[in-house]
Amino acid sequence: MINNTVKRAKFKLSQHKVMGENSSLSIFQVAKLMDMVKNGEQQPQSESKTLFFSLN
Repeated sequence: MINNTVKRAKFKLSQHKVMGENSSLSIFQVAKLMDMVKNGEQQPQSESKTLFFSLN
């Protein structure tokens, strides 16, 4: 699922780059996509972390 999200974000960014000023994406949307790519590529490395919680 994460891999698919990263692929879509990369595709949207590449389309934005090609379209240039004619792109409909705002600077905030582009920044969010770039964060998705950056954080999504680092996700598999952080899967080894363990999450602890308890229910009482």
